[in-house]
Amino acid sequence: MSAGGALTLEDKLAAQETVNRFAHCSDYGDWEGLARLYTPDVVTEMDGQAIRFEGIEAQVTHARKSDESAKGKNRHYFLNMYVEGEGDTARVNYCFLNVFASNEPMKARIVCSGRQVDTLRRTADGWKIAHRRVMFDQDVNVQW
Repeated sequence: MSAGGALTLEDKLAAQETVNRFAHCSDYGDWEGLARLYTPDVVTEMDGQAIRFEGIEAQVTHARKSDESAKGKNRHYFLNMYVEGEGDTARVNYCFLNVFASNEPMKARIVCSGRQVDTLRRTADGWKIAHRRVMFDQDVNVQW
C-alpha cells in the first residue's frame, strides 16, 4: 500500500479491478454490487450533456434505466486502460465501447464509444469511484 507516494502495482491493479467490476455489475444487474463501487459523493459528468449524476443512488438509477432501455443487453467494454496517481487517489484512463448485445446472432451493434477518466479514492473498504468523466466520440443525447 502506498503511503502518500507513487501508486504501487497492487494499487493500480485494485483500481482497474474496481472499474472493471463496474462493467460487470452494470451489465448484469448487480445493483447492490454496483452501489458498493462508489464513494457517497460520487459524480458522473458527460461531456456535451447538461446532466450530472450525483451520489450513489443516481449512479444506480442511471445504470438501471440504461439496462431497461437495452432489455438487459447493454455491454461495456474497456480498452487501453492505464492508471496514474499517488497516495490515496488514482486516475484510471481508458477507452470504452458500449455495445447492444441483442438476442440474435449478427445483430449486436456499437451504441457509442469514447474515453473515460475515473478518479478513485482509497477508502477503508478499498478503492471507490469518486468521479467519472465521460467523453463521447459521437454526439450522444442521454434522455434521463
